[in-house]
Amino acid sequence: MTGIDRIRTWVLPFALAQSGLLGCSASANLQEVAAMQSAPVLRSDQFQAAVANSSVLVAVGGNGVVVSSDDAGKSWRRQVVDAGASLIGAAVCPDGAFVALDFGRRVWIADAAASSWTARPITSGATPLAVTCDVKGQVWVVGSESAILSSADRGATWRDASLGEDQMFTTVQFVDERHGVITGEFGSFLTTQDGGTSWQAGAPIPNDFYPYGALFTDSRTGWVSGLAGTILHTTDGGASWQKQSNPTGAPMYGLARHEDRVYALGANGLVLALADGQWRPVEGRPAPYLRSGFSLAGRGLLVAGGAGTLDIVFPTPATPK
Repeated sequence: MTGIDRIRTWVLPFALAQSGLLGCSASANLQEVAAMQSAPVLRSDQFQAAVANSSVLVAVGGNGVVVSSDDAGKSWRRQVVDAGASLIGAAVCPDGAFVALDFGRRVWIADAAASSWTARPITSGATPLAVTCDVKGQVWVVGSESAILSSADRGATWRDASLGEDQMFTTVQFVDERHGVITGEFGSFLTTQDGGTSWQAGAPIPNDFYPYGALFTDSRTGWVSGLAGTILHTTDGGASWQKQSNPTGAPMYGLARHEDRVYALGANGLVLALADGQWRPVEGRPAPYLRSGFSLAGRGLLVAGGAGTLDIVFPTPATPK
């Protein structure tokens, strides 16, 4: 399988979800259609990421769509930064500024109000697949061709620490100022202990695991999720992994921590909670998929996904921790 084919595989679940939602009945009331199309959130929206600072919630998706709320999700404001942009990721920086990742090798930068967005090119031929902002405010992007890129000036210039290998990195996260984790296809697992100055390859995640989502709560404790409902857990910094039970068998595309619990989000609008070493459904949304979850301290879990799904949920695990 070529690199392009593998990138298509990464995008495929979300592209297919979008393709089934774009048509409408010829008998639909045109006034109703017009009213729906003027709404801030549309059923045709395919959200890929949702983040928040202390005042503003933001979700991004296909066709350059950015929606934001400054009243805790009671109302939303819609922007289209570029109708040709495919926004596949987002991050919030320590100063409250927002970063959106564009599949077309750009990042979009906004201030803490998310009122206007500025595009900045990513100076790499690799396809970007994931973005984060570390505790020092540096933007990190990973992607195809084992790309590892960082910017200390919000995308004006880039430092390239790519490995030059035919691998796709699909997640990147920093758990504190020094420790970070990158995961990717073929079970790729990299860590840094010096804030990203250098990255070390660890033992691969077993069975060429392909992570759609990854979450580390500290440098040793983490989870990765993927297709067929597989969720793996490590307590030793990736040296070993244990499979955890997910009786739904549904693919899980994102992982999030809210308060003292860990949640998985995935196909068919499912939200799973980890309790007693097993993942159990605790929420559901009428969506082909949920892609992203972001903890809103003291409020709930902001979730985003297909069919214009954007909501704050208050999941309660089925059993005590």
